[in-house]
Amino acid sequence: MAEDLPSMEGKVVLITGATRGIGRAGAEAMAALGATLILVARDDRRLQETKAACEARGAGGVRLYRADLSLRKAVEELAHRVTAYEPKLDVLWNNAGGYFAERIVTAEGYEKTWAMNHLAYFDLTQLLFPLLEKSDDPRVLCTASEAHRWGKMEWDNLQGEKKWDGWKAYCNSKLANLLYVAEQGRRLGSSPIRVCAVHPGLVNSAFGDENTGLKSVAFLWLKRTFGRTNEQGADTAFWISARAERPMQGGYYSNRGEKVPSAAARSLTDA
Repeated sequence: MAEDLPSMEGKVVLITGATRGIGRAGAEAMAALGATLILVARDDRRLQETKAACEARGAGGVRLYRADLSLRKAVEELAHRVTAYEPKLDVLWNNAGGYFAERIVTAEGYEKTWAMNHLAYFDLTQLLFPLLEKSDDPRVLCTASEAHRWGKMEWDNLQGEKKWDGWKAYCNSKLANLLYVAEQGRRLGSSPIRVCAVHPGLVNSAFGDENTGLKSVAFLWLKRTFGRTNEQGADTAFWISARAERPMQGGYYSNRGEKVPSAAARSLTDA
């Protein structure tokens, strides 16, 4: 039987990558429970469309922030804007990410997969801790992936400087997510702030659609053939955000339950 989730009225939830895929599906689900939403994305039109959809579902309020999360300076500016305007933050869902077949270096000199999938999670979380501390029950969620099981922390090739493989870069970034969540959880300890990672499963979204090449075509076929809906992919993050029970500190979740990550993701040295 499906778990009855409590109202989220009065809860303030920030979601990055909120206008497509599981981010939008999760935003609409939380809107239906009355949450106040802070939606972060790059495209103004899609932000407005998602705002309208969330308001129609019953959101307690919807505020929009446009930011390119592949740039650390933009993440910092976003955090300062949010902190200056918002009175508190109950849930931070680090969800924006990408899979890039070609190696792209940002204007700041970072490889884009590493910048968007990991550094943005780290930076935004650290910068928003003061706002999270104003909540009675603050929660941080990071969208990870079972792809982390194919990852390896290559410290001498962290951003594909020596050898590049887009899929490997994605797997490594997801491993970094889990290492970060585990270590941040250990450092937070008994703090009211709970941090955890979620695996949405293979989702038939627009994720990675812009890529070309044989591996990209295979990935596209795989997700369109076997992928979950966006609503199914967002469900665990929605559940963790809404339920009364707090998530396990530094935990990893999928299908509304705890999951054991790979041995590499449990490395204290790498974390």
